[in-house]
Amino acid sequence: MNSSFVTATYQVPWSDNLTERAQAIANGLAMSSSRQDELPQWLGEIANIDRPAHDIGLFSIRYPVHNIKPTIASLLTVVFGSLSLEGQIRLVGLDIPEAFLRQFPGPSHGVPGLRAKFGIHHRPFVMSVFKRENGATLEEFTDSFRQQIDGGVDWVKDDEIYFFDDPAPLLQRVAIAKRLLADRADQTGQLGFYAPNLTGTPREILDTAHRAIDAGAQAFLITPFVTGLDILVELRREHIEVPFIAHPAFSGGLVAPHTWGVASEILLGLLPRIAGADIVLFPSPYGSAAISRSEALAVHHRLSAPGQFPEVISGPSSGIHLGLVGQLLEDFGYDIVVNVENAIHGHPHGITAGARMLMDAVVDVCRGNA
Repeated sequence: MNSSFVTATYQVPWSDNLTERAQAIANGLAMSSSRQDELPQWLGEIANIDRPAHDIGLFSIRYPVHNIKPTIASLLTVVFGSLSLEGQIRLVGLDIPEAFLRQFPGPSHGVPGLRAKFGIHHRPFVMSVFKRENGATLEEFTDSFRQQIDGGVDWVKDDEIYFFDDPAPLLQRVAIAKRLLADRADQTGQLGFYAPNLTGTPREILDTAHRAIDAGAQAFLITPFVTGLDILVELRREHIEVPFIAHPAFSGGLVAPHTWGVASEILLGLLPRIAGADIVLFPSPYGSAAISRSEALAVHHRLSAPGQFPEVISGPSSGIHLGLVGQLLEDFGYDIVVNVENAIHGHPHGITAGARMLMDAVVDVCRGNA
């Protein structure tokens, strides 16, 4: 790959004037310069034009990296800012040179770090999710958290829509979860974490994260497609080195239409990884919020392929139940988190029984008993 360029590939309906359209896009950056002698340094270059099907056109543009600041906002504005408004056009490829990638933090742990930290090497991680948190008291939080970890799950995260926490403030939740997890570790040896939801304005998120770390926070949940991926970059650059879980909220409208928007593997795979996520949740191919199996596997590949940054834990989510554990591991392997809600909270014998049944199912599949 040429280290002087970021290369973006676009899919559009085929037309006979595709070369002219591609050249106009390549010239677009030059419009920001008023000096004729400076134009060449702003110009993009057509790298390739292809017609993979009768009605589909693909073309690639190389953009000079010296025109892009080391922020995801700058990167996306250059390769798909105003361009995203020009009708049926989809960003389907994004190749970034290593020298440019080195300016981003990437994950603090990734797969190797998380496996070493929690001592889990021969199975996927298992995570449960708080439900009906808004308005819950500290007593209710404590009871639900204890039931979930008593069932053996490794990690517990907030619901992404948990905003109204006055009855159970975040710092107090962190302290309670840390104590309960320490008690479990003393009794069973099993380590884990609780990931509270970081939400608010950028300044509030950064401030809350620092205060939560001081209170003993061991992980965070963030919705980077709502708050902005550069907030995650900034959290990592401020040396907040606990695991971050990236939730895909709001991303569906950007990836779902296959002739518009951004390919799932870029938005849900490449970008969260370079921004600093250690665990990335994305729609599984099995549930109501499904993406296709090929798309989900492409996201997983972007998260797990060797590269500039540590491999990231994939979290194919939504629609996961006990009967799908075997299929999930067959499709995605073991470097994932099995992220389940209803199978735990909806179990007829209670949360602990649901969590324990899920853990048993995961262990059975890994041992070849299912």
